[in-house]
Amino acid sequence: MKIGIVGLGLIGGSLGLKLQSLNHTIYGIANNELNEKKARDKKLANFVSCDLSLLKKCELIILALPIKDLITPSQQLVASIPLGTILTDVGSVKEPIVKTWENLHPLFIGSHPMAGTDKKGVDSGFEGLFKNAKWIITPTQNSDLNALRTIYELIKSMDCEICHSSPQEHDEAVSLISHLPIFLASALIETAHTKNNQSLLDLTQKLAATGFADTTRVGGGNEQLGLDLAINNQINILNSINNFKNKLNIMESLIKEKNWELLTNKLTEAKEIRQKFIN
Repeated sequence: MKIGIVGLGLIGGSLGLKLQSLNHTIYGIANNELNEKKARDKKLANFVSCDLSLLKKCELIILALPIKDLITPSQQLVASIPLGTILTDVGSVKEPIVKTWENLHPLFIGSHPMAGTDKKGVDSGFEGLFKNAKWIITPTQNSDLNALRTIYELIKSMDCEICHSSPQEHDEAVSLISHLPIFLASALIETAHTKNNQSLLDLTQKLAATGFADTTRVGGGNEQLGLDLAINNQINILNSINNFKNKLNIMESLIKEKNWELLTNKLTEAKEIRQKFIN
């Protein structure tokens, strides 16, 4: 297929590399001339340009833009997408994006790959990012079935596990397992950074190892993404934070009361439940 990718950062660039390996012809849109040159040098697409008219050639277009640019797209971008072209996005919130694009384009299907690193920008993409990743498709009653089938087959061809949900359920679910951890990790980093005790800070920084690195990885990533998630999935994230605080308060009470038996039960239960999330 002739596939357009708007945005050649971590997700868009990785898509460009993977889809080229599957013999698709990729038309990549960069956001400035410097990134256009970098993307061309890294061969993120067969054709790279800042000119949105490049999209006129495409049968399918993937929008790999920041959330704010997906929710309030430029008129130039909207006008550059042919009405007969199948369209999807990779944004990590779905309800506001789907509402926007279903009103703008008849063949839009929302989607979201659960893949990423702490890197960003045109230098960060790599072909193997999506291998065995979960990729969520969020069709609605307005979705075109042919567009849905085409996107399904394309995602499946990239060795991804496909999940289906409504946009609303997607945003609730990712607030718990993807968005909440960003803010928890950030708070943990700040807690460990004991500014008022330099010797303690020096020691904790020296001792921090894989456990701390694994727990805080998402808190050391793209701060703009974290802000965009908070703005555009606010209610779900606040509900998740509130639920977490309630669970943490229970743990705090058990420790204060020296209720080691019930605390052990809680830790054992969490250990067992974790296996259902990690597979």
